[in-house]
Amino acid sequence: MSVAHKTTPRTPHDIDVSQLPDYSFESRSPLWWGIVGLMTVEGTVVATLIASFFYLQGNHAVWPPSGTTPPDLMLPILSTFVLMLSMVPVYLTDRAFKRGNAKPLATLPILSIALALVFLGIKAYEYALHVDFRWDSHAYGSMVWLMIGFHSTHVIAVILKTLVVIILARQGYFTPDKRIAVTVNGLYWYFVAAAWIPLFMTIYLGSRIWNE
Repeated sequence: MSVAHKTTPRTPHDIDVSQLPDYSFESRSPLWWGIVGLMTVEGTVVATLIASFFYLQGNHAVWPPSGTTPPDLMLPILSTFVLMLSMVPVYLTDRAFKRGNAKPLATLPILSIALALVFLGIKAYEYALHVDFRWDSHAYGSMVWLMIGFHSTHVIAVILKTLVVIILARQGYFTPDKRIAVTVNGLYWYFVAAAWIPLFMTIYLGSRIWNE
């Protein structure tokens, strides 16, 4: 009669961690969740700014204040188109990299950076020469400049992040397996571009609708 031998369960100390992969993908990576948390926090700030704008609007009989003209639409529409276009090279780069083609990673995001710089240039030109109020003129001016400044800061941040990715890519740091940093940089670029849409609608359309 044979006697069954008990199998001793393996403990964490029996696992050879050197055999575990040093990379992970998407939601299995802490970095992915970190960027999702960051976008959640910053999205909340965007929502708070928009709510504050309309709260102040509701407490003013005239909004913007008398003698203040809302910014023209031509430059904002142009800059919005440029920023939305900047997502295309990021998407194409990430798509190619997931398929094993790393060549676009060292070059194609430069186009996204150039478009983002054009966006910032249009904004600087618009608010330096084409608005008749300052950030300290009144509550309307403070809110508009705050929202523009907040978003422009994040555009600068994503440009710097992408520059780091390009530099590392040219040094051969990334592989099709180790691509999570490329993925989260793309996610953040999409977020920064998408966050501009509600801000654009608030700043450039909200005041006009209120006054009609």
